[in-house]
Amino acid sequence: MSKEMGVVVLGLLVVVTPYLGFPGGWRETLLLLSGLGIMLLGFLLRGEQLSRTVRTTDRLPFAENNRTAPEGEHNA
Repeated sequence: MSKEMGVVVLGLLVVVTPYLGFPGGWRETLLLLSGLGIMLLGFLLRGEQLSRTVRTTDRLPFAENNRTAPEGEHNA
């Protein structure tokens, strides 16, 4: 299961847990663990997004910014 789908499933669990008839202690524990799972998956997804952003910004977007001056011209 992908991390994105994990967030969706845990979110659905958080939504339906109050209506499943679990005793109070079980319900609180289930909601706590689901919330922690969503938080963990969120941090992992954010880390992946940041690493993708770093990889794409490492490339130079405009080749003309790197050109060397032809002979006879001086870079100011």
